[in-house]
Amino acid sequence: MKYELLLITVVFILTFSGCGSEQTEQIPDEPVEDAEFALELVITDSIGVELGDSNYVFGSIEASSHTAEGNILVLDRPACCVREYTPDGIFVGSFGRRGSGPGEFYNPLSMVRLNDGRVAIFDMQAGGMSVFLADGEWEGIATDIFREPVMWLTAADSNRYVGTINSFEIVDDQPILTAYVGKFEIDETEPSLIYWENSFVFDFSNSSQIVEEAYFAKTWASDRDGNVFIASRDTEEYLISGFDVNGEEFVEISMDLPAVQKSEEEIAEEAEFWNQRAKNMGYGGQLNYQPDPYRWKIHSMGIDSENRLWVRRGTEDTPTFDVFGYDGKHIFNACIPSVIGTDGLLWEVHVDEFGILAWSLNPLDGYQKLYTLELQ
Repeated sequence: MKYELLLITVVFILTFSGCGSEQTEQIPDEPVEDAEFALELVITDSIGVELGDSNYVFGSIEASSHTAEGNILVLDRPACCVREYTPDGIFVGSFGRRGSGPGEFYNPLSMVRLNDGRVAIFDMQAGGMSVFLADGEWEGIATDIFREPVMWLTAADSNRYVGTINSFEIVDDQPILTAYVGKFEIDETEPSLIYWENSFVFDFSNSSQIVEEAYFAKTWASDRDGNVFIASRDTEEYLISGFDVNGEEFVEISMDLPAVQKSEEEIAEEAEFWNQRAKNMGYGGQLNYQPDPYRWKIHSMGIDSENRLWVRRGTEDTPTFDVFGYDGKHIFNACIPSVIGTDGLLWEVHVDEFGILAWSLNPLDGYQKLYTLELQ
């Protein structure tokens, strides 16, 4: 029974994101090194309406990406489908729907567009990793995954992807959880390369542990040549390691950033946010999640068409990025100045070779839009 409860809890945890309030306390530190340029990201268009054509109404955006031709893909978790739009926001079509039949989903949690144009969607409750052809036709389940979810997929070389997976075992009557970040073949459950792993005795009463030491312990970005950058979501250190296609480390990037302490209101709202999301998903108990009193130095990463690594700072309310070359040189900073205040903590930003997409997890006007962004 404990293991069933754990798996249910894990599925809830995988759909959560942090939450903030209006006050933070910034602790003085050495200033960040100067970049050559400071640029602004401007919203150029949006997709999404509150009421009207259902093809433009989002239940909850779980992931976004681009097709091989540059069209926009949006994974809508409650609708259990992926919608495709032109770069100008015109609806093209959709695939997937709620149900138990071929190409249908219960709770799709992640999506990746493979190099050959196919789209892979992970839904543990629907059997694992489903693959659709570029035209939306369901090809089948490439990998059967029922008990160990693979999450936060990013595209890599060939038709491989980078993701995280946990394994559970009993050792000397103790439950051991081992978390990995690795590179996977689309039809394999075991990683072909492991970039990070962490094993620990799992405390069923401490949901914060699985968040901090497993699922949200690392963030990463990968390009379609197989290079991978991985960083800890750490409150004290800003450190990124870059690995080539063979898994050999070729660069290390670090910066001095001031630590930012969460206010009491932010901590309380974050804990409530997680518990409320669990209830919305049908979980009857309390997750007992205790947020860290400080913000992560690094929130997330992405790679653009010019092989530049975009690193989003977790310390800033307004989405702010440090942009590096593969040699580790800090090229410029960028931010979204139109997103101000702690509402910016609830924005997700996706960077890939076709551009930059963004959306708010808790939009102020009550309904989600997907935004396209460009450097001014």
